[in-house]
Amino acid sequence: MMKKLYSCLSVFLLFSFLLLPAAMTEAKSKFKDVPNDFWAKSEIEFLSSKGIIKGFPNGTFQPNQPVKRVQAAIMITRALGLDTSNRPNPGFKDIKNLDKEAYNAIAAVVDEGIFPKGQTFRPHEALSRADMAMALVKAYGLKGTYHKPIIDVSKDLYPYVSALAANGITKIYQDGTFKPNNTVTRAHFSVFFARVLEPSFRVPVNSKENPAKLGEPLVVETDNFLYGRHKYEIELTDVITDGEQAWQMIQDANMFNEEPPVGKKYILAKFRFHLLEFTGKTFSSYDLNSAAFEAVSKNGVVYDIPFVVEPEPRLSANLYKGGEVEGWVAFLVNTNDTPLIVWQREWDDELWFSLN
Repeated sequence: MMKKLYSCLSVFLLFSFLLLPAAMTEAKSKFKDVPNDFWAKSEIEFLSSKGIIKGFPNGTFQPNQPVKRVQAAIMITRALGLDTSNRPNPGFKDIKNLDKEAYNAIAAVVDEGIFPKGQTFRPHEALSRADMAMALVKAYGLKGTYHKPIIDVSKDLYPYVSALAANGITKIYQDGTFKPNNTVTRAHFSVFFARVLEPSFRVPVNSKENPAKLGEPLVVETDNFLYGRHKYEIELTDVITDGEQAWQMIQDANMFNEEPPVGKKYILAKFRFHLLEFTGKTFSSYDLNSAAFEAVSKNGVVYDIPFVVEPEPRLSANLYKGGEVEGWVAFLVNTNDTPLIVWQREWDDELWFSLN
């Protein structure tokens, strides 16, 4: 009798749930013009919950309206929790008639070096993507280099856009452009800002979880006291994952190369390097060779580097500006494994490649 009663109750509850209106079965949007399926809803409500960005008295958010430069200054001061009192006069001619919150926010972000000094601030102008990149990178001290070309930004702007993209905060368009002069809408600004504050919102960048594919060139910039500054392009251009074919090529390269042991196979990957710029030490055959690569299984096993003479062409060269080299790298892995390949593992210019 008791089992029958529980069964009837369960059926009743399930039936009642199915009859509930859709609006009651999912979280209702906070703003009436940001529906539940709006592409930036989560980021907008994340920022709103933190009091960084606010809606309008009529219950709207107006996601497609441009963000003004003064609004960006106010939101950055809120997000950073900046003390806006007793800041030096920023010296702009066009902010005297602003309200106290706006004036103090501009004074604070200029004093902190987030926005530049000048004759005018242009508070009511729309924020450009270039403005946004510089402000967010300066505000949060973002570092990093994007590993693909960005073709429409100036040399001065490039480090800021590159850092944003390297941290998964902005996407570079498929044609390699950033479109720095485009204005930033309230929805877009919410997305960018949410990605800065909460890593789970960020877009994937090159990593073990998001490796580069065959034929996908990556641009790398590094700068350290030992080697100086380097900017180079690296690309996986060919792959041999068939163990018998790879072994035949390795055997043909040098008759004294050792046959793979039972349960192992050789695989080959061909990489192309193009040295675009450098100051300091150039790439030599000591720096640019197969020893800088490792094969890593998807469960984290790092394979030992095989001591073999690789097929021609070999990846070894002294490169100067404009120089290019392409060559094979050999790996010894388990026969049932197609691992990832990593260049400069645990260094600043670490890059991952998929053999699939």
